[in-house]
Amino acid sequence: MYSLISLQFFSIFFAKNIEYLCLKIQRWIMRYWALFAFLYSLSFLKEINCACQSNNGIIEFALIDINWRKSIGREIIAKVEYWLSRSNENDRFSFCSGKHQFTANRIYPAFFVCPHSRSFLNHEPLHIYRVNYKDDWKVKFRVLNDYLSKNSGKPFLFYGSFDVSYQLLGVFAGYISNDSIVLSENLSYELFYKLIKVLDLLDPISCENLDKFYLALYKNGLINSISSADILNDFYDYKTRLFSEKGLQTSFLGFFSVLNDSLDACLIPNISTLSLFQKKSQYIDRCFRYAKNIQRLVLKISACSLELLMSTLDDKMRIFNWLLTVTKIEGFYFDDTENTYNPIKRQNVCGFIRPEIPIRSSNLLKAVPPEFFLNLSEANQQRITYLRFVNIDICFATFQTIFEKNKVSFLEAAYCSSVECQKITKFLVKMPDLNIFKLRDMEMRSDDANRILCSKIRVLVLDTCTICNDSVWSLEKNYIFKYEIMEHLRTLSVLSSRLPLDLIQLLLRSMNLENLNISNFEFLPANSSFSVVAFQGKWNYLQVDKYIPTDYLKSFLRGYSVSFLSLCESRVFSDIQFFFNTGYFSSSVKTLDLSDNSLTVDNLTLIHNFRNLKYLNLSASLPLNTDDLPNLRMFDTLRALDISRNNITSKNYDFISRFTVLESLSISKSKIEKGIWINVLNDQLIASLVSLDLSGVDMYFSDFERIRYCKKLKYLHFKVATDCFLFCYFNILGLASMKKNLNILSVETEGNICFDDLVRLAGFSNLSEVKIESYTFLPVGQEKFVKYDFLNPEFRLEMGLRHYNLDVHTKEILREMFDNYSFSIVSH
Repeated sequence: MYSLISLQFFSIFFAKNIEYLCLKIQRWIMRYWALFAFLYSLSFLKEINCACQSNNGIIEFALIDINWRKSIGREIIAKVEYWLSRSNENDRFSFCSGKHQFTANRIYPAFFVCPHSRSFLNHEPLHIYRVNYKDDWKVKFRVLNDYLSKNSGKPFLFYGSFDVSYQLLGVFAGYISNDSIVLSENLSYELFYKLIKVLDLLDPISCENLDKFYLALYKNGLINSISSADILNDFYDYKTRLFSEKGLQTSFLGFFSVLNDSLDACLIPNISTLSLFQKKSQYIDRCFRYAKNIQRLVLKISACSLELLMSTLDDKMRIFNWLLTVTKIEGFYFDDTENTYNPIKRQNVCGFIRPEIPIRSSNLLKAVPPEFFLNLSEANQQRITYLRFVNIDICFATFQTIFEKNKVSFLEAAYCSSVECQKITKFLVKMPDLNIFKLRDMEMRSDDANRILCSKIRVLVLDTCTICNDSVWSLEKNYIFKYEIMEHLRTLSVLSSRLPLDLIQLLLRSMNLENLNISNFEFLPANSSFSVVAFQGKWNYLQVDKYIPTDYLKSFLRGYSVSFLSLCESRVFSDIQFFFNTGYFSSSVKTLDLSDNSLTVDNLTLIHNFRNLKYLNLSASLPLNTDDLPNLRMFDTLRALDISRNNITSKNYDFISRFTVLESLSISKSKIEKGIWINVLNDQLIASLVSLDLSGVDMYFSDFERIRYCKKLKYLHFKVATDCFLFCYFNILGLASMKKNLNILSVETEGNICFDDLVRLAGFSNLSEVKIESYTFLPVGQEKFVKYDFLNPEFRLEMGLRHYNLDVHTKEILREMFDNYSFSIVSH
């Protein structure tokens, strides 16, 4: 009891004095930083040895020995410790627990004793294969890490229909440890696929040595092997016999990383894309294991990487076609950017997430060589359902045969300057399954418009498009029966375009239209002798940013309701004022985006008209003075408020503090007047907040301390003060009751990060994502080594360094700390 009281007293005392202690530690560390570096250099090798696993990393595999099935001596069988057994001849063998022995040392079936009373003939001996997993296997596996962590004292067993023999694991171990003797031997067709199957069963963790494994298979099996033709043709269909359909993608994606010495690959699961890029200094999780959850996998190649790839494929096109087949690549995405890792994106905590729109490149466009598609096998051509070209020069004549063989459902051409629109739209009649069609920066002719209208497109994007001056489009008679798009269109975007009024009228009349982006759109005069009458409807999303006033839109929208309304960057607020008074909008709008507007208190008062508003974005729009703002309904109903990129002062902070049930708040990149944060984060907000974004906000450490009282907080983004260290913030959060709830953490600091900072994350067991941006990594504090055990097995950590400086030893320690989790260190 005494110790408990003492501990409570110490916690209270420490909490009250945490800021003082942290500042004191900062000064001490800065004064003796050189000494830290010196001690580190003396003790580095010693500290590495602290990173050990249970059982000293020794693993005993219990395996079937193929040679023992042919012949086994009595002396050997007498020493067998583990067995498989079955209850009868028709049953399947499984592990037989307990001690087995021969009585009176007589090695005969009649004297064999099984603890489950099964006969010797229904047993099979297991051969022990012992490996020093920690030191000899340079590739680590999630399945083996999990086995070691349990420390069960039992041998490791492979479960499932695929039998891993003693001989097979011996070859596998040779490839994993890069054994020159094993690698010098011929690799048979059957063994090639079985080695990949063993890798699949153990679930490898991304690392440079895993690339060496794939490179050895690539050279010994696909290039320099007499079995390469058999592997590529796969007459015995090992791909189907050994792997599930999902396992194919996961296990074979590693070959993309070894196609060229200058190329690397990673999977970006949230956009179902496999990215090929030029190698750079970084340590990443390639995320290949997530491919099993992807329905359609697309291969993304930048223009520069494509040039390197094409130089490789001159004499290896058969291998590339085989790889596309086994990984079931269904599409291609070409542009001038490189996605070099799977990033943890700092999402808007208030839910204001907009689709990413490609930006026009100022560089000279590079071309996709026609032979890339022409040299694809017929099976790979037929599988194509996705094609995207951004800031790239492409000859669409190449696709004449491709469009006739496949079922393309997604096609985008953006900022492909040399491409004429008609060269694209003429293929629409050959793509009856096209669901998504996106054109950007195109001049259309009347025939192009008609081909689009006659299609069954569900998502149509015509951004920065217009009708040619010498072309006139007009409605045709009986258009309702001819224009099939009116039955299928669900999403329409005409951002920054100039198109005829009657063409847009027709598209807006589509029976199933749900989402509309008509931002910065200019209506051209109609050429038809009649117009389409509006009717009542319900939309999910309406985006009218940079609104250009038009009487047609005002009258048309009177019959509609919408859930999400965006009115950003308005030139004059009075132009958009009618949206607040449109009949159905008052009851239907739940999400309102008014970012980048010059608002007054009177303008804010109009928000009161939206009776069911739950989410509000006032980024870069908050008036400097809100003293005269009356009590509004939204103060008691709003769930999420984005107030980023504003100046928060004593004249307008009360706008934030008046909300009573706010769950999500973003003050990102705002300037907060000194001394008012305690008034902003009042008791009501402390009690209700679940998500808080303070990224880019220069906040005093003493102000940050108040955040620890937010008991419900699950999502937190913040910036470390320039005169403070990251571990001080983690100490504050470690004392908070939110510690058990915190799920997503994002931190940015202009200073450095070290092992000591990362060790403090171990106390936040409920974390699923951590993103830290800093200047560089200092290898200090590894003596506090911790193996992480987060509740979420899909925990991800990303460290972005402005100065990438990691050496091999530091990466080894970090890998052991996060050995079962997704972990990436990249340069920014």
